[in-house]
Amino acid sequence: MKVLLLGSIGVLAETSELQRQAYNKAFHKHGLDWYWSVANYCDLLKNPGGRKRLISYANSNISEQLVESIHNSKEEFYRHALKGGLSPREGLVECLDYCRSNNILVALITTTTESNISALSDALEPEINFDQFSLITTKKDVQNEKPSSDIYKYALSYFDITAEQAIAIEDTEANQEAALKEEIICYLFAGEYATTAHNLNAINSLHVIKNLI
Repeated sequence: MKVLLLGSIGVLAETSELQRQAYNKAFHKHGLDWYWSVANYCDLLKNPGGRKRLISYANSNISEQLVESIHNSKEEFYRHALKGGLSPREGLVECLDYCRSNNILVALITTTTESNISALSDALEPEINFDQFSLITTKKDVQNEKPSSDIYKYALSYFDITAEQAIAIEDTEANQEAALKEEIICYLFAGEYATTAHNLNAINSLHVIKNLI
């Protein structure tokens, strides 16, 4: 095992509630009477991609321009919320320290935007230094976002490794499927809003990974 692939920003920190609130503020800004409760946001998170969620919620009865405007407003509200700082998820710092001490490369394999990565990096300092990641991907690196496996295929090619030489960690079952399609062992470290049966088993997958490697 040569590389640990941290799949999504939700693996690093709990951001779902901040993002839900940011969406609702964006809806209000654009004069929409939409409101995403915790319950329906959990359901929407089953499918990756903020723009896709907006289109799905509107039953495709929404213009691309409005989707883009809402999403841009949401990211603006979200970045503002992150200025208060975030704590990394339990076990993450220890896992990164272990990898660094044992010459295991760590990558952040996400299909979010560069602005989200930058905001999260600032929010998690000084506990996590994003410079320690050997690769940070964004939606610009592939044509198809998760749950397509393209970003994992890209990562394997970037490091010139086989699937057997990597372990991935994802925060939702849909994102986990993206890694599994490339036959990468992928552990589900479910976020607080991830609607999955695995939430019932309060197992910290990052500690499981540490034991394995």
